[in-house]
Amino acid sequence: MDLPKRFASDQRRLPTEVLCHIFVHCLPETDYTRPQLSSPPILLTRICRRWREIAVDMPSLWCRVSIAVDKTNWQQAVLCYNSFLKRTRGRPLSLQIICNTNDAIYLRTLLQPYVHQIYSLNIAFDQAVAPETLFDDLPALQELHPRVSCWQESCVRDALLSVSPPISRLSTLRTLKFEERSFSVLDLRLLSRLDPVWAHLTNVTIYFCEQHVVIRLLQLTPNLSSFNICGMIPDHFPIKPEPLTHTSIQSLSITDSDSCDCNRCYPQGLDSPPSFLNTLMLPNLRVLNVGRKSWTGEELKAVRSVTVGSAIWASYK
Repeated sequence: MDLPKRFASDQRRLPTEVLCHIFVHCLPETDYTRPQLSSPPILLTRICRRWREIAVDMPSLWCRVSIAVDKTNWQQAVLCYNSFLKRTRGRPLSLQIICNTNDAIYLRTLLQPYVHQIYSLNIAFDQAVAPETLFDDLPALQELHPRVSCWQESCVRDALLSVSPPISRLSTLRTLKFEERSFSVLDLRLLSRLDPVWAHLTNVTIYFCEQHVVIRLLQLTPNLSSFNICGMIPDHFPIKPEPLTHTSIQSLSITDSDSCDCNRCYPQGLDSPPSFLNTLMLPNLRVLNVGRKSWTGEELKAVRSVTVGSAIWASYK
């Protein structure tokens, strides 16, 4: 790329440290970067020799990658992805993967040299081909967000059930997100299939869940520190929850979901708190969000000494 002489002269005077900061702010304002010649960080390597040397020597520019299989030119894509991933130099990788029919083999072969670096995985896969092999042997994985490309509840649940055995063996996993925004997929059967991974988790996010499933999840997650629920669904058969004390939870958020179209969530939103909170005690809670109200600081002292439901009802009076 040809640069105006004045610009070329000015940029040579910039210290390397300043250019490094500039390069970081040049990255797209998205969670993941798609390797493209026309956008950073690859674009930065095409400006001049100095910029290329600096950009290639910055592993942080290359650690958040979006990968999708393009079978029309896969060999060329592999060269591009490998060049991108090698520049991470062993640093933790955050990957977004789009896996459609028969893509799992291609993706596994591509990622095999980097499995010890994969720290975070956001994976969307077709319901027809659940990519179990992509979840095997990920010894550094700590964050997982699986999503199924389907609008039928039974298909999504069946696909998640099929990948649950390898997920259950991810002993390093600490954060798990189920964010299917149109219906509930987390039931007691899936909870059971994912065991024993629950015992390792410290952060869980779920959408549209029935109360009896939430209670069972709390029983399976003794180390859970942060729990986020978006969209509570009333149980088909009302239950009377047993008293439960969870000593590890420090942050609890139960919110409405504006994107819900399942017609099963609480009709009053969360102005009427779920009943399971009436028997739940969280003595080490630091942050509480229920519906449109938040409790922090001094307000939480009362919450820690009584059931969460009691504190919520008291605040509404």
